[in-house]
Amino acid sequence: MSDKSKKWVTQAALAEDLEVSLTTIRDMTQKNILNRTTNGYDLRQARLDYISHLREMAAGRYSGELNLQEERARLAKEQADAKEMENMIERGELVYIDHIVKRFEKQLIKCKTKLLAAPTKIAAEVHAAADVKEAKSIMEAAIEEALSELVGYDQDDEQEEAGSQADGDVTQDDGSTAKADSK
Repeated sequence: MSDKSKKWVTQAALAEDLEVSLTTIRDMTQKNILNRTTNGYDLRQARLDYISHLREMAAGRYSGELNLQEERARLAKEQADAKEMENMIERGELVYIDHIVKRFEKQLIKCKTKLLAAPTKIAAEVHAAADVKEAKSIMEAAIEEALSELVGYDQDDEQEEAGSQADGDVTQDDGSTAKADSK
């Protein structure tokens, strides 16, 4: 087709012909979906380009901002990752860091309490000790008892905590439990 037989239109005329907004025409021109020349838009070619663009979008092949197939694949991957993490948690391979922090804080509080109570608890025993060696062993036993709170984690505490939460108890920030409000 020669340049003279082509029908050249403005953005406004093309928007009206395709029944879209001026902004849509500008966006498609900027994304090189529609080609604008110094004469304006070739109406026939603009229609063909617009139809081609709509077909590409419908088929999921448009490489613009949103690709339906890619988004579905990304969603499926996220769902699979979430399920994998859930399974790892159930198997005990993955833990929530806030649970570990709370448990460790409880262990530290128990250890601190026992260490601070040790002088009062063992004072009479140490005073009654026959010699320094016996006094030393009494103090070491009290310190070891306090430090034993830091070893591993107590599954009884875990089960007790799970049981109290099932009963409607809520664990407070200080480690204590309280009844949950029922509304």
